[in-house]
Amino acid sequence: MAGVISGLTACGDRSITSYRIPKEPDEFQAPAPEQSAPSGSAGIRWTVPPGWQQQAAGGMRQGSFLVSDASGAAADVSVVSFPGTGGDDLANVNRWRGQVKLPPVSPDDLPAQLQGLAAAAGQFVVADMAGTGEKGPTRILGAWLRQPDRVWFFKMMGPSGLIETQREVFAAFLQSVSFPGAAAGGPALAQNGSGQSNTNDLPRGGMGGAPLPVQAAAAGAPMDSVPVQAERGASLLWTAPADWSSAPGSAMRKGSFAVGGGAEVAITAFPGDVGGVLANVNRWRGQAGLAPVDDASLGRVTAPIDTNGLHFLVLDASDGASPIVAALVPWGGGTWFFKLTGTAEAVSRAKPAFLSFLRTVRAP
Repeated sequence: MAGVISGLTACGDRSITSYRIPKEPDEFQAPAPEQSAPSGSAGIRWTVPPGWQQQAAGGMRQGSFLVSDASGAAADVSVVSFPGTGGDDLANVNRWRGQVKLPPVSPDDLPAQLQGLAAAAGQFVVADMAGTGEKGPTRILGAWLRQPDRVWFFKMMGPSGLIETQREVFAAFLQSVSFPGAAAGGPALAQNGSGQSNTNDLPRGGMGGAPLPVQAAAAGAPMDSVPVQAERGASLLWTAPADWSSAPGSAMRKGSFAVGGGAEVAITAFPGDVGGVLANVNRWRGQAGLAPVDDASLGRVTAPIDTNGLHFLVLDASDGASPIVAALVPWGGGTWFFKLTGTAEAVSRAKPAFLSFLRTVRAP
């Protein structure tokens, strides 16, 4: 099914522009027994964001929306469900990457492509990919939610500039999804052979989400000591250096700072152990361009920091091609991640302040 979305531009001649959405059947390659669309009695509920125009659903779609702006740019939002698992995460990501003319990724590269989004309906897996379409730069924000007997896919596809303005709106839409009378969604990630099945932090330039607490969202307000809600309602507090600039948080990022000279600090939290210490250390080392280590070598590449009753494990990969200094701390039934990235010079300069910053982190 090919959909052509047209809109009026803001130019004086009010000429018509159009944007072509690839046909929906190519998006889902479920096994033949799962091709039938679920009935409309699936019991899903959501809140339609302001400005989204509801379109007629049908075929595989349980929901369909048109999103446009004043320039005439338009994006398509679809909600589709299949019985079963809906395929593994690698297949889902590579299917969408193909739709924006991006090459497939390998199992080893998969964790960097995925984000987690905790919501009332369960744990969403979110992918954000920018590529090319018929009308130029094209982007997909996609997410899936697994339930015991089926998987739900949510996808926004359109011009990159428009999608950028809709990142937080899309995250809020996912968070509004509910299944009255049903249990929360099932496992966030599906195993895919040799590929990892976890992710723990938001890639640079990733999707936005829920707004920061009011006191942090105020213009110029620092993020010092702002309690940020983790999935189970627990929060950590911290005091940031005076010269760090707070940046917008999101549903995945619990805190975000711009550090002068080209570095960034991101704080994220997820339930559980998120794959364990070794897996996270090796993923970070891989991102930095360093070789993985085994359990016996873990102590050589990490160092503990004990502060305020918390036990951090710190990885210094600032000597890698893409420098990283990162720390994880288990707390409140989950794991919190603190990560410094940037240019080699900026990371080297910011590392002492980052390690001091970790020592300010405390429970409320």
